[in-house]
Amino acid sequence: MQGVEHNGYEELTLLELVLQLHGEFSRSLEPIRVTPLQAGVLLFIRRHASARMTDAATALRLRLPTLSEMVKALARKRWVAKRRSVKDDRVVILSLVGGVTRSPYKSRSGDIK
Repeated sequence: MQGVEHNGYEELTLLELVLQLHGEFSRSLEPIRVTPLQAGVLLFIRRHASARMTDAATALRLRLPTLSEMVKALARKRWVAKRRSVKDDRVVILSLVGGVTRSPYKSRSGDIK
């Protein structure tokens, strides 16, 4: 990928910008000890209360085993709870733990994103 020159300075390529943002996002999540992908899972569950594991995997474009490992890690950190559906014990329902309705990521201004 070639950078574009603007005002005598080489601008970052799209890939470089994405990697830079990913690094900044990762650093901002360090205090709560979650990865960017785990933060995405938390945000999905926050927006879709009682989400089914398969629905979350589809929406986040993750394979079910990948999401399952992520949910296990979030459950160990006490961010997420999972339970079996009463109607169909093959279905796993995800929810945030104990009133955790805030976003796991706050902007620097303190507003919840």
